[in-house]
Amino acid sequence: MPESMQQLLRLLALATTACTIAFGFTSCAVIGRNAQGVGDELKNLTGFGEDDEKKENSSSLKDLADIQATLTTDSSQLYSEDKIVWADEDPDKPMAELEEIWKIGPQDNWHESYTEAMRLARKNGKPVLLWFTNSHRNTAAKSLDNELFSHSEFEDWAAENVVRLRMDSNINEDDERRKDKKQKYINQLRKQYKVMGSPVVLMLSPRGTQFGKYRGYKTGGSLFYFGRLKSAHRNALADYGNWREEYEAKGYRIWHDNKGRKVFAKPVSLKSGEITLKNPEGKRSKTSLKKLSPADQAWVADYVKKQKK
Repeated sequence: MPESMQQLLRLLALATTACTIAFGFTSCAVIGRNAQGVGDELKNLTGFGEDDEKKENSSSLKDLADIQATLTTDSSQLYSEDKIVWADEDPDKPMAELEEIWKIGPQDNWHESYTEAMRLARKNGKPVLLWFTNSHRNTAAKSLDNELFSHSEFEDWAAENVVRLRMDSNINEDDERRKDKKQKYINQLRKQYKVMGSPVVLMLSPRGTQFGKYRGYKTGGSLFYFGRLKSAHRNALADYGNWREEYEAKGYRIWHDNKGRKVFAKPVSLKSGEITLKNPEGKRSKTSLKKLSPADQAWVADYVKKQKK
């Protein structure tokens, strides 16, 4: 047997023995510098860099040297099942787990969490302006931003009248896992509202009803576009009034604390000077009666009197 082949077999035997000792008889690979070292040794045996005649005689070894070692990590480096977000069978059901990645507040005046935007809409009685965009590739989306959304007139109107929510397909995220989750989150909302392409702008009432769906943007059309948004806003606001009336009939009302903050909820229990409130999403919160506004404290006192009669 040629000397070079004997050296090759000895190297492979050593590598196999090392894998067997370290990992048992499960699937393994020569990793890190060991893999690189074997590759280098194979290249030396094949005569890389020498004359053409020697290269031709060792062609079979060269083919073997070109095979890349496969890296198999140990199980501790794999994602554990509790880190995986499983989608519900219903494609329109929100994936609450993905909300965790949007919990930081907006970097400008646009929110990125659908749940947070809807919560604020119900709390403040404002419709949601939902903007699907691609700030990197789409020229029309950039024009809409430059000609309308970035102007002070729109900024003043939006701050007073709507909760802004932006879904940008251009995701600036270094962490690939977070980037994939955000993309999945955006794609889910696109599917939920049947959105294709960018830009697309929706006006949603605080209960989630859609009023107005505007696709694309024509350069120079900011005044017409702004007028359509204002019209959709009026319709969405009227729908919020109907939604609020329905919930007020069920015992919901707006509560204020002594710092002026407010929440739309109904009382579910009163005990030892503490009141428990439940919002329309079913979430409960407890606070001391002393922390409520004077008007709400008076409402509770009057309610208690009526219950005693």
